This record gives sequence, C-alpha cells and structure tokens, in this order.
Amino acid sequence: MTNETLNIFVDESGIFKYPDSLSRFYILSLVLHNQSQDISRPIADLSRSVADLGFDPDDFVFHAGPIIRKEDGYALLSRHWRSRVFDRMMTFARNVDFRYHCISVDKRFVTSAENIAERLRNGLYSFIDSQSEMVRQFKKVKVYYDCGQSAVTNLLHETLSSVRLPSVEFAQNVKPSQYKLFQVADLICTVKLMEQKLAHGDSLTISEERFFGGTRAFKRNILRKLSRKEI
Repeated sequence: MTNETLNIFVDESGIFKYPDSLSRFYILSLVLHNQSQDISRPIADLSRSVADLGFDPDDFVFHAGPIIRKEDGYALLSRHWRSRVFDRMMTFARNVDFRYHCISVDKRFVTSAENIAERLRNGLYSFIDSQSEMVRQFKKVKVYYDCGQSAVTNLLHETLSSVRLPSVEFAQNVKPSQYKLFQVADLICTVKLMEQKLAHGDSLTISEERFFGGTRAFKRNILRKLSRKEI
C-alpha cells in the first residue's frame, strides 16, 4: 500500500559559526508524520489546554528554550506556570503518532562553518538511505522549514533534491504557529541538546536544573518518554 504524503518538519538549534564558545553542539531535528493519520483531536486538545492557561490558541507558539530560561513571552510567568505549558506540549507529543531523528555536530571536532554543513549533509544522506524502504511507501515528501537559517534551507534543498526520493515539495512561508508538529521539532531540538551536553560530561544549566527538578528527573520524565519515538 502506498501512502500519499510524508511530512517532514525541520528545526535547528545552534548557529553555523566556528569557533563558537557559546554553543558547542549544532542540532538538526526531523519530525516525520504520515499525513493520512489524522491528528485533529490532539491538536484540539492542545488548543483547549493552552487556552485554559490564558493563551490565545491561534497565536500560541511553543518555544522550549525561552520557556525553560524564562525569556521572551514567558519572562513574567512562574516556573509552575511555565512547567504547565511544557507539560501540555509533552502530552501532545506523546499522543501523536510521529517519529523523529536528530543529527548532531560537536563543534569541538570541526574546523570551519563549512565543515559543520558537511557533517549535517552526510548525516542527512545517511538517514535517508537508512529509511529508504519506509520513504518509498509514500507518493510525496513535503518538507516544512521556516527558513530561519539560510544555510539550513540550502542544505535541505541540495540534499533532498539529489537523492532517490518520491516527489519532494518544500512548503512555502512556513509559520511555526500554523504547525504543531513544527513546534514538536523545536521541543526535540532543545531536549536533544540537553542530552548531548550530559552525554559529553557537561552539566545542565542552573535554569534547566530548576525547571526540570534535576538531571535524573529530566531523564526520567522528558528524555525517556520522547526517546520512544526516535529512529
């Protein structure tokens, strides 16, 4: 049986900069969803829950980093309130059938910004090759990226247009507020960045420790639950 469309939502964490003392890791997250699988009910549940917290569901955009660090639109909210927002998105992620993959680059082992792009490109090629049987079940692949970084936009077009895939379409004028799974990609980027730090012997920041109640709680309540959907 051939499915119609495989949606791929892409987000990134980090910048194409070397050397970079502020962000050791560059993370590219890919959230894959079979468009034929209806997710309208989980979306409606999420909209209701964020409305109950005082947000306009039509304008609400989940940004994991600012929620954790108490920045931007969350600067005036208590940790308890921000945790409730985070929990709502985690519930949505658990209730929707999707899979994800992340490509991580440790900037301590690169020599230039071009080297970062090269490692991401190789990671994309490797992932697509490993999932070729699954991808061939679809007639079309549709990619959603908000063009936040031109280097990522170019990388996606170059890579996905040059491999053996079904028809590839790139969504235009992507706004994070329009796609909940794009916001899930943001969540995954932030979580995987924290996982990479811990895996390489670094500690969570003070704000991360406070928000999640410590490293063990983060691994148990967040990382372990999301890892079930990783490929």
